[in-house]
Amino acid sequence: MSEAYFEPRGTAGEWEIFNATKHTETAWGPDFQHGAPPAAILTRAMDRHERSESTRIARITVDLLGAVPLGEVRTRAWISRPGRRIQLVEAELAAGDRVVARASAWRMAIGDTAAVAQTTTPARQLPEQSDRTWFANTWGASGFVDSLDCREDTDGTVWARTRMPLVAGEEPTPAERVMMIADIANGVGAVLDPREWQFMNTDLVVHLQRRPQGEWIGVSAQASIGPDGVGTTVGTLFDTHGRIGNSLQALLVQPL
Repeated sequence: MSEAYFEPRGTAGEWEIFNATKHTETAWGPDFQHGAPPAAILTRAMDRHERSESTRIARITVDLLGAVPLGEVRTRAWISRPGRRIQLVEAELAAGDRVVARASAWRMAIGDTAAVAQTTTPARQLPEQSDRTWFANTWGASGFVDSLDCREDTDGTVWARTRMPLVAGEEPTPAERVMMIADIANGVGAVLDPREWQFMNTDLVVHLQRRPQGEWIGVSAQASIGPDGVGTTVGTLFDTHGRIGNSLQALLVQPL
């Protein structure tokens, strides 16, 4: 098996074709993907579509329309709102004859605001000890969980990085690297026992105030569960220089 989440399989018209490997598999059930790999491969499609060094992604929204299977999937992206300073890029992920996820991203023009740059958190020290079993101890083993290096901070922040590329043979972009980790906020901020409750997120929204630096992404998160089977998880994302952005997820909450 390839040591990557996706293996490139060429193109067909406007579509890029990939094989989603076992490393994408979720702990919620066999033979379908964790939310992070679909979010990241959609981000890749948007980040690389008509890319310009004068803009960057500032917000990404991913909607999961159903279970995303392993095996052959394909992506395509397009600009739905062109502009010199602000662009809206969209993408979709398909498997077989159905679209299984959609995404959109605002790309904004880059300018020099270093003199007025502000953040709500200072630089942070990366915890020293790595623990590849941090998620597996709670969630059980799965392809995606087993692919992460994790470090837990004293305040409950979980730092994580992937141990393989998103696409075989490629170096991930900063936006792709964030989206490979941001979806774990649902697990980091969990307030219910996953052995008794299922709380799957149907979406992932990420705002980035700046590009991350380095491989490690820190995630601090807290879930809130409503009285009618719906919840939310709110996360804060870090690198070692401080806060890089926020995440938000909607949860479908059901007893097992």
